[in-house]
Amino acid sequence: MGKPRVLLLNHGRAGDFKGGDSVQINETGKRLAQRGWHVAQLQSDKPDPRDWDLVHIFNSRCVESLKQQLACCQAANIPVVLSPIWITIPRAIWGSRCALQALSAVIQAGQPDDHPFMNQLRDRQLIFQDDKSGTQITAEGSHDGDPYRVKELKGLIKTVDALLPNSYLELQAVRSDLNWNSNRFRIAHYGVNPRIFLDADPKPFREESGIRGPFVLQAGRIEPAKNQAMLCWALRNSNLPIVLIGSTENWPDYAKLCKEICGDRLTIIDHMPQELLASAYAASSTHVLCSWMETCGLVSLEAALAGAPIVASTFGHELEYLETNAWYADPGNAENIRESVESAIEEGRESKKVHELKQRILERFNWERTTTETEYLYQEILT
Repeated sequence: MGKPRVLLLNHGRAGDFKGGDSVQINETGKRLAQRGWHVAQLQSDKPDPRDWDLVHIFNSRCVESLKQQLACCQAANIPVVLSPIWITIPRAIWGSRCALQALSAVIQAGQPDDHPFMNQLRDRQLIFQDDKSGTQITAEGSHDGDPYRVKELKGLIKTVDALLPNSYLELQAVRSDLNWNSNRFRIAHYGVNPRIFLDADPKPFREESGIRGPFVLQAGRIEPAKNQAMLCWALRNSNLPIVLIGSTENWPDYAKLCKEICGDRLTIIDHMPQELLASAYAASSTHVLCSWMETCGLVSLEAALAGAPIVASTFGHELEYLETNAWYADPGNAENIRESVESAIEEGRESKKVHELKQRILERFNWERTTTETEYLYQEILT
């Protein structure tokens, strides 16, 4: 008898975002199949799981999708493993929207250096009001409603058979935010493919882009959650070119805001194949991800393997991966971002931090280990 049949399931709109969850599904699915599992991948809110022994759902943040997916699995009496890919949503929404609000106000006011909104953002004094629900959210995530359905998610997550978070920090956030208290879990850290990213050649990107000198890079969808406009604002008075590689499809006005801040010093590239992206990492002076919504920051791991000094956010769960081998910045503090970027560039690619991080990624964060932890949890549920 062969190994069981597993359906790897993402929500119906996952193809519009192409995030780390999609990468994890592809890389894990490929390796499970190599190990003899019968695996299929599907993007659907209403799957038919009757032909499968287990369903592994990725991403809990699309609550309506998760609700429908779980209902389908429960109706068919199929066990469910959930990779929550969880970040504290109200706090992340506060940060991304308040940063957008502050920067938009600064642009409208003619880009003064001392606009009070920027100081209030830095000091966590702004309050975000959701236009659809009227809910107000503070920097601590407290709010007078539940527009992101966190209360409903608390009930849904208790019905799954086991969790597969991508870090212990994520697990702790699930425990504290969603009151999840089961002990049926494994930690499956994200991985990186060294064949593509390790010590990549910078020349192809240089030739493709025409950029010859130093530049700051950020890869990922261009949107408020990823906070590219704050990076642009932080470096507005420097001479450093900024390159953003990522889709503008979901937030075209946000990309325009970045361009308004930096003008011709900003290059936006909508998409690159992985090999050329690896070359961009290798050519960059530093890779920055001062995001409001990262459970890992997969692009930071990719860039680190290519030898780029890494600037990361103090907000998410990146610390578990990067430890002391990155330069950290508060995503709401432009001066802090600028200082971290300058320090990373000054220490450069020969920094001890860069070499130590590359070595730790090679040893600990690879898709084979991710798949092994995934297998352990499947076997526990199915036996």
